[in-house]
Amino acid sequence: MVAVDVLEDLQKFLSKKMTTYSGQDVSGDDIHCFTGYLPRVQTAAIKEKLCPAVVVGYSGVMDRTDESIVSVVISVVTRDPDMLYGAYGMFHLLEYIRCSLLEANPVCDKYDVKNGTMETSVPDDQPYPQWWGRIDFEVHIPQPARINPFLLGGPEHGRK
Repeated sequence: MVAVDVLEDLQKFLSKKMTTYSGQDVSGDDIHCFTGYLPRVQTAAIKEKLCPAVVVGYSGVMDRTDESIVSVVISVVTRDPDMLYGAYGMFHLLEYIRCSLLEANPVCDKYDVKNGTMETSVPDDQPYPQWWGRIDFEVHIPQPARINPFLLGGPEHGRK
């Protein structure tokens, strides 16, 4: 298990949750889920079609003696031209994701979101009419074990 496995599994988990959420959402917009980053696009029109979006990425991996810690970052991007209440959809989506992760802990029956590591933040600078926020938390996974080089590359590897 490596960090990208964690991200891909969390993305699949959230994709299912977003299908349920979209069915309840008054706007009826599909919520797109991505692993890593939002796709790079050439035009503002295509960028608008990506919203609302959830992106599961990470800010790093820290190795300890007996485990590795994946610092997961879930970004939420919505679009609403309402200058007064436009951010509410983003706030609601952040809270829905936060609660979904905590209720399903261990997420995907294998990723333990460590208590006290989850933090939701929304920066003051917002790219109006888009709104974005993020959820940061840690997932602890087993430390990679030493692997025989022969198993990785065939008979020429691991020979002396």
